[in-house]
Amino acid sequence: MKELSLQEFKELIASGKTFVLYVRSESKKNTIKEVFDTDVVIPELERVYADSLEFYSINADENMEILKSYRLPSLVLFSEGKEVRVLEGIRAWSEYMEALSCL
Repeated sequence: MKELSLQEFKELIASGKTFVLYVRSESKKNTIKEVFDTDVVIPELERVYADSLEFYSINADENMEILKSYRLPSLVLFSEGKEVRVLEGIRAWSEYMEALSCL
């Protein structure tokens, strides 16, 4: 999973791509349990969808402005450059699978 800067994220949206963005924090994964949990789950989802979806991450520690739009942790789904769904916190595997299957 490629880690993006805020500028790269904006460029990806402008390109009109369909992709998944994982908003995370390296410094908070020991204090916000959901960040630690999603750090385990999201790479597994990426493996399941490796042939059909591109996954990216953005580290809020280095791109604090992202927290104006999304909470930690969040999985944000984009279709043709438009945000279609946000899954905040840790979710059931089936909820992730259902959401991702719609892309």
